[in-house]
Amino acid sequence: MLVNWNVPRVDAIPDNRQSPDYYLKNGDYWFFKHFREKPEVDIIDVKGSGLLDYIERKVFHVHIIQGIKAILKMHKYDLVISHGMTSGIVLAAFRTLFHIKKPKHLVFDIGCFNSAAESGFLMRILQRASKSIDAVIYHTKCQREYYEKYYPWILKRSRFIFYGTNIEEFVSSQNEEKEGDILCIGYVRRDWDTLVKAYSKLVTDKKLKIVGHLSDEYKAIPGVEQFPVVSIDKLKLMIESACFCVLPLEVMRYSYGQMTLLQQMAMEKCVIAADVPSLEGYVEDGKTALLYRPNDVEDLKNKMEYALKHPDDVRRIGYNARKVLAERCNEQIMAQEIEDYIRFVMMETDSIERYKMHN
Repeated sequence: MLVNWNVPRVDAIPDNRQSPDYYLKNGDYWFFKHFREKPEVDIIDVKGSGLLDYIERKVFHVHIIQGIKAILKMHKYDLVISHGMTSGIVLAAFRTLFHIKKPKHLVFDIGCFNSAAESGFLMRILQRASKSIDAVIYHTKCQREYYEKYYPWILKRSRFIFYGTNIEEFVSSQNEEKEGDILCIGYVRRDWDTLVKAYSKLVTDKKLKIVGHLSDEYKAIPGVEQFPVVSIDKLKLMIESACFCVLPLEVMRYSYGQMTLLQQMAMEKCVIAADVPSLEGYVEDGKTALLYRPNDVEDLKNKMEYALKHPDDVRRIGYNARKVLAERCNEQIMAQEIEDYIRFVMMETDSIERYKMHN
C-alpha cells in the first residue's frame, strides 16, 4: 500500500496518532484489522520532509521516489493499493507504458484525480495513465459525474464506499455538562472568512476555538482563539468539551472534510457544516447535523445562533449522529466493503462474469 504521509513503525499503539498514521509491528495496519481474512500488508510511505519531498509536493505534485520503489517491489505482491493519485500516477503510467497486467492496481481516488481538473497537461497524462488502473474506490458520490465526463473507462472499475471512522477510538464520556466553547478543526481548505464573520455577529460569551492556521486578521477578532497544532488526545478533549462544532468547508468536488466530520459525530457532537458535495449522503440536515449554505455568512450565523439557543436539539442531533455511524459510516463497515471489492477485483475474467450473472 502506497500512502502519501509518514507512517512510522511502532512497537505499541501511540497516544498521539490515529490509526492511519502508524504501523503496529506484528499487527494489522489501519482498516485491514477489520478484514475477515487478514492479508500481509507492506507500506511504502513518504517522509514529509527534505528538499526532494518539497519539490515532489509543490512542483510535480507527484510522489516520484515512492512510485519507483513500488515499481521495483511490485513483482512480490498480488495487489498494489495507492491512496490517492499523487501516490499512484507513477506506477499507473509505468504499467500503461509497458502494458503490465500484474499485480493489479487499486487506487483510492481521494482527490478526484487532479482535484477534478477539466483541462491541462497533467490531466491528459492522468487520463492516459489511468487506463491501466484495475479498480478505483471513491468516498464522494459526485465524483461519478466527473468520471462519466472525463474518465468514462473508469466507471465499470470504480465503486463508491462511505468513508468510515473508528468509532471505538472516538467515544464520548457521556458527561452531560457540555457547556464549553464553539470548536472548529481544519488545516486546509477551510472557509475561515465566512466562519469568523458569522461568529463576530453572534451575541455570546462563548469563544470560537480554532485548531488550524489563521491569518493575523482573524486572530485579532475578540473571542477567537487559535491552536496551531494539538495532539490527538488534546483534540479529543477539545471535541468532548465543545458545545458544538463547525465545519466551514469550501466547495470542492472530491473527498475532504469527512474524517473531521465523522470523528466529531462519533463523539456525539452536533456539527454545523457547509452543505458541500463532499458531505453528500454523510449527514441529514436537522437530524444528524445542521447544514448551511456555503460562503453564506448570515446563514451560518443563524445556524450557530439556533444551536446556542436550543441545546436539547443539539444533544439530539449529536446522539443521532453517533447512531448513524454505528450503522453505516464506521471503519469496520468500510473495511469489509473494501475487502469484498478487493475479492471481486482479484477474480479472473471468467469468474467476474459468473459473479455478475449471479449478483
